[in-house]
Order: sequence, then structure tokens, then C-alpha cells
Amino acid sequence: MSIRRLSASVRSKAPLAAAALLALSLLAAVPVHAAPPAPQLHQENAAGQAGNWYTGAVPPQSSSKPVLLFVQGLHSTMDRWTLEDSYYEAAYNAGYRTAFVQLKDADGDGGSMWTNGALLASVIRKVAAYYNVPKLNIIAHSKGGIDTQTALVHYGASPYVNVVHQLSTPNLGSELADMAYGSWTSWLGSIIGQQDDAVYSLQTSYMAGFRSQTDARPEVQATRTYMSGGMGDDGIFTSYWFAHAVLPGEDDGAVSLYSALGLPYGIQSFTKNISHSAMARASQTWSLVRPKLALPAASLAGGLQASGGGPVAGEAVPEAASGSRQAGADEPAGLILRGGALDGSASASFPLESGLTSLSLEVMTAQAGSTAILLSPSGQVHAAEAAPPDSASADVFAGAVRRVFHINQPEAGEWKLQLGGSGDAYFALARLDSSSTMRIAAPKKLYRPGEPVALSVDLGKPVQGLFKKPSLTKSIPGRSSASLRTLPDTAIAGSAASVSLTAPYEPGVYNLSFDVEGVNARGERVVRSVNYNFAVLDPQGKVGP
Repeated sequence: MSIRRLSASVRSKAPLAAAALLALSLLAAVPVHAAPPAPQLHQENAAGQAGNWYTGAVPPQSSSKPVLLFVQGLHSTMDRWTLEDSYYEAAYNAGYRTAFVQLKDADGDGGSMWTNGALLASVIRKVAAYYNVPKLNIIAHSKGGIDTQTALVHYGASPYVNVVHQLSTPNLGSELADMAYGSWTSWLGSIIGQQDDAVYSLQTSYMAGFRSQTDARPEVQATRTYMSGGMGDDGIFTSYWFAHAVLPGEDDGAVSLYSALGLPYGIQSFTKNISHSAMARASQTWSLVRPKLALPAASLAGGLQASGGGPVAGEAVPEAASGSRQAGADEPAGLILRGGALDGSASASFPLESGLTSLSLEVMTAQAGSTAILLSPSGQVHAAEAAPPDSASADVFAGAVRRVFHINQPEAGEWKLQLGGSGDAYFALARLDSSSTMRIAAPKKLYRPGEPVALSVDLGKPVQGLFKKPSLTKSIPGRSSASLRTLPDTAIAGSAASVSLTAPYEPGVYNLSFDVEGVNARGERVVRSVNYNFAVLDPQGKVGP
């Protein structure tokens, strides 16, 4: 090759080489998001986990951003924030200093907001001192938001926090917690250990009492609180999917949207079509939370914004306050519930009317060796399907073995669930896909001893029948429910009726459970199950304990 041709060849390749070098330099400029080092333990409890706290690795140039303290929810540990798809990694790579706390739930049984709130208040002060900052930001998932508010309002930690971002916090409680103490479910809840102080405190009437003790206090205005909620599940037939039948309105399979957005002074941040556990996954929600994080508002002008408590321009305060839910509560409807002990064999039956699009039945037991089959009115045997995997590993009925049945256009008549097992218990939830709806309403959640209690049921269509043997039970903290008495049957004539009783004289949390049994215009038997949760106040106006 001549020198002239070689020179021309080199010149022709020079732009390509330059482009390659430019591409390499651009790739080198892209930050690599590596997993941060494991958080450092600050041990406060040598005998367990509760009260211990951790600090994450400090990223460079992080002093211009707030310190983030993460508070997990029901039956969870700090692993919620540090393992797969973690907020810790997302926050570290975004340049935030981080801290984590272990609450009573890390040692086994879940703690009430009072137990966890006291622990958390102490850790908040220690984290602020460790990082030498006046205030923290807190990101709290589920019940962690209630524990956080208790620490700030009732245990004096509000001066150390200027922003709280809740991720699907049940500010008005969860009907799943009510269900754990109902007459159908208490058998199973007792065996799988899900009737601890944490679940007890999440009952909707207990939370109504908590709101009455909390929302009028001035400390609630010291911190800007953002609320968010989910409206999805982990897929059809997962436990979150079945929970939609228990929770009124839109929900994420554990917390209703009305409850997640239930603080009258809170600021609505976002809603998203994802499940309850997905709300704490960084890939799903970190980008929505991050813009709300802020240093102490010393640079803001005046009023609530200077103290951190009020909304800034463009932020939406929810129209519905917590009091509106307590004043006229719609209760879960349109489902059939069965449950009891399982030692040898057991059976439960229920009628279905014609015209149903589908029947989805979830059967929970404590033991994998127990069995369940479903018999149709014509004698056809339906075997249970394996329940699909889901992420509800820390919720009210976590630990139960799940089996599911699904029948399209189920035949009308008496269906029978047959079970076998030893030393076990079961809970069955039938979710009905029907064009007709039932509405259940109660005037309030909190009563004085001896005050009249009324619950109305609108069946949507005329039915002749009864409220069958309403059963009154009392929830016992840390234990199962105690059966108190059975009320007389109440007749139904038409589409609506009510059941009345006198509130017990002993303060506490109660459940009224019963079936609505009747005959529709076609002469077919119709059954729906009702569980109403309410509380009786003590002389100080508290639910207690």
C-alpha cells in the first residue's frame, strides 16, 4: 500500500475512533449504582432486637440533604428496607444518610403503637444526635406510620422530625384486624399467633379511639405528614386479592384508601395501583417519595410551613377527615364467612342464589396437612387449587396455609365445604361476584357504656328472612376473643333492616358477627356475612388498654 493510500485510510478511520472514545467517556460519566455496605448496628438491647438501631453508609456530599429514618410496619423488621429492591440502596445512591430501627415486632409478637412509639421516640433522639442534625425525615410503611405518629405526638419526639412520609398507613385501622377477632376467624387467629397487641390496636374502633386522643393535639401540626395509598394486589387469588372483599372501597389488599388518606391534617402525596407490600419497594415508590423530602424549614416563610406542619403550594389536603368515617361507616359486605376448630373432620355449608358470575373461596388453616374439598349442590367434587405465591408475608393472616377454589357461574343451592385435620382450625372466605350489592352502615364506632348501638343493612333487593343469631365477642389484647352472648334473631321484611343492642358496660373492643339469611323473590336462599367492630369507652374517654 502506498503512503498516500495509508494516510487516507487512517484519516477515514479517525472519526470512528473519536466517536468510540467519546462513547467510552460518556459511559464512564454515568454513575454506577452499587449496593451500599451493610448498615452499622447500634445495640441498645443485648437480649433481643427491640430498641436496636442502625445507621447506613454515608454517601459523599450528603450533608445538604435530610437524614432519613425508616420505620417498618406490622410484623416486619428493618429488612423491609435493606434487602431486595431496597429503599436503603435507592437512598444511598441518591446521596442521603439513613437510619433504621427495630421495634417489638422484630422479637416475635407485634407491639402496639404505645410500645413501639415509646421505643421509636428514644431512637429518633439518638439518630438526630448521632448525625448532629436538628430534625429528621421519616419514611414509614403501614403501621409504622402509626407508631411514628405516637412517638411524635404522645412521646415528645415531634421537635426532632420535620417530614413524615407514610406508605399505606392504616390511619383509621384495617377491617382485616377486625376480622382477626370475629367469631369465624378467632379460632385460626389464635393458633397462628396473629392476635397480638399490634393486630388488636389496628382494629377500626380502637383506631377511632386513637384518633380521638391524637388529632386535636398541637403536636400534629409540628410535622408535615404526607399520605399515600395503594389500590392493587399481587394477582388473582392471592391473599391481597381476596382481601378486597373484606376491605371497603379501593384498597391495596391490607389497607383501604380511605384509611391510608384518613388524616384531616395530612397531605395527599400519591396513590398507585400496587399491593400493600409493593408500596415499600423502591422501584415502585421511591421516585414519588423523594420530591417530598426536605431539610428543616428554617428558610421557609412563617406559619405552619416554618414548623414543618402545613402544606406547601400545590399540595392537596384530603377533603374527608377521619371523623367522617367514624360518623357514618360503611362496613364490608357481599361475602360469606365460615370458620371453627378442626380436629378430625369438620364441615361448613352455605347457599348460593342463581345469577352469580363466579364464586372464589379462600380456605386458611394453620397446618399444611389439613385437607379441604368443596361439594356443589348436585354433588360435584371440587378440589382445592394451590394458592399462588404473594408478598403478604407480614400481614394479619401471615403464616396461614392457603387453599383456593374458583367456580364460574356456580349453580344455585347448598354448597358444602368438607375439611379434615388434627389440632387445627380453619377460616373460609367466599368472595361473590354478583350484580347486586349489600350496604352495611353504622352511625359510629365509639360508644359510652350502656349506650344504644344500631347497625343497618341494605340488601339491595327484597328478601324475607333473619339476622341469624348475632354473636357478640370481646377482643382480648394479646389473646383470642371471648364470646359474650348471642342476640335474638331479627326479622327482615324488604331490602333493609337493622339490628340493635345495648353497648356493654365493660370498656373494650367488641365484634358483632352474624349471617343475614333470607329467601329472595325467586324463592332461593340467600346468605351474606356481617362483622361489625365497635368499642366502649372508659370513664376517661379512652378505649384502652
